[in-house]
Amino acid sequence: MIQNVLKIGKIKWIYLTKPNAHEIEEVIKNLHLHEMVEQDILESSAHDKIDVYDDCIFLVIHFPKYNEKLGKYVSNEMNVILGKEFIITITKYPTNNIEKIRQEYVNEIKEEGDDAEEYKISPYYILYKIIDVMYDKVLLGLNKFNLDLMEMEKQVFDKNFVDTDFLRKILIKKRNTVLLKTIISPQEEILTELHKATATFYEGDLDVYFEDLEYKTSKILGHISIIHENIDSIGEIFNTLTNMLTNNNIGVLTILTVIIGIMTMISGIYGMNIPLPWQEHPWAFPFLIGFMLLLAMVTILVFKRKKWF
Repeated sequence: MIQNVLKIGKIKWIYLTKPNAHEIEEVIKNLHLHEMVEQDILESSAHDKIDVYDDCIFLVIHFPKYNEKLGKYVSNEMNVILGKEFIITITKYPTNNIEKIRQEYVNEIKEEGDDAEEYKISPYYILYKIIDVMYDKVLLGLNKFNLDLMEMEKQVFDKNFVDTDFLRKILIKKRNTVLLKTIISPQEEILTELHKATATFYEGDLDVYFEDLEYKTSKILGHISIIHENIDSIGEIFNTLTNMLTNNNIGVLTILTVIIGIMTMISGIYGMNIPLPWQEHPWAFPFLIGFMLLLAMVTILVFKRKKWF
């Protein structure tokens, strides 16, 4: 017996999280649904899709779910089955938003009582509420995303060394934007198809609600596009600063190589087993050390004057 069922008037809302095959079979049999629906639920889908049957609409739609531990978004698949008097929502991962929506929906209907409009006590309005809240959650996540990018823009100029952790953050942010775009982009077409499909099951006018969802989809994609450009900009700045730092390091190493080369040449000459000037002089060693240090200082001054480092 499926426990997670909400009844409002004639409408039945069943919500399942990662159900097993027995639970799915029980729901399909109780509602006398097409066997193809059961097969679609059991098989995970990487893409959004909509199938229209004689007695129901089967919808696969994905929403981003943020994993705080990994700092990454994952795709949370949601299967929705819409009938005239029922809605079934099945998610891959648990989400507090569904329970929140259910409670808000119940409160909304209770407050309006007998004055509640007919379209609100329908599975199609419930689906609208689900998608609407999920989109609001995505927009809140994108707002936090923007705040993180603003902080990263400040940090990128404070780096005086190659920070691999910072580079990792940039790559994760970029990966997240690609995933968000991959999830949300197909939903523009899915919403259009869903709008047409619901017209064959429900006589009420839901145009304004679908227009709202389409507007939010466009808004989300616009935010994602801007964020993606900002991440690319931060990445380019980081790469430029890293290259400058690398060039400075190479310049310092070049100077050291030149200085050590000169010292090696002088010490090599005086290491030869042949008569050399001042070889027997008691101050020969201090003089050579001083001369090599003087050459090192002259080399550094020349490099400085040429602005080679």
